[in-house]
Amino acid sequence: MHPLDGARERLKRANESIQNLNGEVTRFLAPTPIAAFPVDWETNEPIMTDEYRQAYERLRDFILNAIIPPRFKVLTGEIIHHLRCAFDHIAWELSASELQAKSPTQIEFPIFLEEPDHCGIAKNKMSRYCRKVQGITSPTALTRIQRLQPYCSRNPIRDPLWLIHDMDRIDKHRELVVVACTGQLSITGNAEIPAVGSILPWEIKPRNVRIVGPPKVQMKGQLTAQISLGEFTQREDHPIIPTLMNLLNFTVDAVESFAPEFV
Repeated sequence: MHPLDGARERLKRANESIQNLNGEVTRFLAPTPIAAFPVDWETNEPIMTDEYRQAYERLRDFILNAIIPPRFKVLTGEIIHHLRCAFDHIAWELSASELQAKSPTQIEFPIFLEEPDHCGIAKNKMSRYCRKVQGITSPTALTRIQRLQPYCSRNPIRDPLWLIHDMDRIDKHRELVVVACTGQLSITGNAEIPAVGSILPWEIKPRNVRIVGPPKVQMKGQLTAQISLGEFTQREDHPIIPTLMNLLNFTVDAVESFAPEFV
């Protein structure tokens, strides 16, 4: 058995829960209306029609009155907890057996929003960061842990590791993960450019191409309902499933980065 197998099993379970949640979210949103509308490509303004207004009103009413199943919050909290525990599994496997026996509840993967005192001693007391890693002796492991810290990123509060840690903390203490029904706007377009050129039977691309008219652009927009994690990202425009999958992929990569420590 590999030392990281415990963390890997956590991540497998998290992936299963994400797929289950995705199915439930899809079924929940299946009956919601879709407000589709053409867009003026020169002004980027929607072209309002009676059909669109009616669809928009039905969609708006659904978003305002939708009751999110409590199960969505429970599943999301479980997923976040599996991701957070995977990091603690790493810290446990890296720690010396003496510390595991003496202070098992002290072992925890450090996650800091602000850079701590890495020197270890401040006012005759060991810093919180050093207490969490004191059982880890591998210099390369300590470097990997330090590089993963949220304070090393350009936007620490949006760092994936911090989001996992913060949401797990919130879920444990409040027993709540904020899940909301919001609207998602997407705009797509196709452009046709009239042009002439010459091409021989064995050629793949035409030669001497020149544009002979103005482009014809067709743009359309679509407003749909989505389930998002407002508190999770400090915004409410992130669909729940892609967000959780991004965090899962981040955690998988982080866990596997420690595999060389156990060769």
